[in-house]
Amino acid sequence: MNSQLGMTTLNKIAKQILIILLLSIAELVMLFYAFNDRDRSLVALSALMLIVILITAISLQIGYHRHEKILKQLESMTTNIVNHQPAAPLFVAPANPYKGIADQLNELQSRQQDESKSIENSNTELITILSSLPVGIMVIDSSHDVIFSNHKMAAMLAKPILNQVHPYTQDIRNYQLLSLIDNVFDNHQSQQAEVRSVSDPSTTWDTSVLFNQLENDFHILVIIYDISDLINVKQMQIDFLRNASHELKTPITAISGFTKTLLDGAMDDRKSLVEFLKIIDQQSEQLASLVQDVLTISHIQNGRDYQYKVIHLRTFIDSELTSYQSIAKGQQITINNHVLDGVKVNTDTKMLTRILRNLVSNAIKYNRKDGEINIDYAANDSYWELRVADTGIGIAQKDVSRLFERFYRVDDSRTKQKVSGTGLGLSIVKELVDAIGGTIQVKSQRGVGSTFTVKFPIVTEDDQ
Repeated sequence: MNSQLGMTTLNKIAKQILIILLLSIAELVMLFYAFNDRDRSLVALSALMLIVILITAISLQIGYHRHEKILKQLESMTTNIVNHQPAAPLFVAPANPYKGIADQLNELQSRQQDESKSIENSNTELITILSSLPVGIMVIDSSHDVIFSNHKMAAMLAKPILNQVHPYTQDIRNYQLLSLIDNVFDNHQSQQAEVRSVSDPSTTWDTSVLFNQLENDFHILVIIYDISDLINVKQMQIDFLRNASHELKTPITAISGFTKTLLDGAMDDRKSLVEFLKIIDQQSEQLASLVQDVLTISHIQNGRDYQYKVIHLRTFIDSELTSYQSIAKGQQITINNHVLDGVKVNTDTKMLTRILRNLVSNAIKYNRKDGEINIDYAANDSYWELRVADTGIGIAQKDVSRLFERFYRVDDSRTKQKVSGTGLGLSIVKELVDAIGGTIQVKSQRGVGSTFTVKFPIVTEDDQ
């Protein structure tokens, strides 16, 4: 349409030039006869015609320049639209033959700008979403260059990733991950595998390398998700079931063995009968305690509603220590409650009871003759803490980090217990403390003693 309109305009200009040429020839003929005949009226008419020709020529020249200017503007605007570049709108007079096409180009330019802004906003939103995802994402084009990656990918690879286009081999040093990507490039088939981190062998990634076919090209999308916690939890469950089975087997075997011995005739011996029945009773209690502790851990993990109320902490601790005084006295261990009389805390008493009893029980188990157990309190604006310190045999540093694992056993000197237990006490304490958003810390030195510090978040009525 643009070329047809331009040709029409050029034809008009050509016709106007032809008319001027014919008028100029006529002017020359008139001047020739005017001078030959010395006709003044004919000379005047020739002069007037000359003026008309000059005016027409000037007008034609101006029109031609305007035509060229508009054509250049239209050409520039069309080029910008094709190249998706911004262009200023073109305004022409209503009578101008280019008015229609100028308006159409202006409308096209406006729509293109709106679509470009919409696409830009969509891309910005997409990049924002991808950047905030908890998974590492990297897009690689068919030239093996990285065209996009989010912050999580850089964090997981432990290497900053440039925003400029660059080969993906600059960022990825993991041989297993590189092999996975190379296979997708070679086979054009998506693949998935578990990949171990090079910087941290304990970290495992669930890695998907997706082949994305485009119209005339393709991209490779790399998605990495850290599944280390899932694997650790799975392994913990396996270890827990294995250890629980072992711990359950011990009392069950003892109960079954002594029962069969009694049935085989040992019950006729009064002394053996009483001794075996005591052992069976002890093992039954141990079995019941173990089952109860396993159920307690499951109950904590499934969540529960805590019933908070304000209590006098010193009075509460004194009442809980009553059941341990006789055991402590038999071991010549002194228990000191250093909590001041006026201290009040807002807490769940059942939860606090279980935490306190486990800590005090362990402090008695692993203490020594004439030892002490000291219970202290401290607080600030964010939390209050309870400390249980003993003067016992202490814990080796290599065992401190694993102290709260279920059924974890330390060296032989610490497993010679004066009070029986299930091996789940500290695990229960850790589960309870984690469930309420608190923390527990252990400081210990072999031959000196151990201090367990539990920090409880301060709970207000609004929090409840």
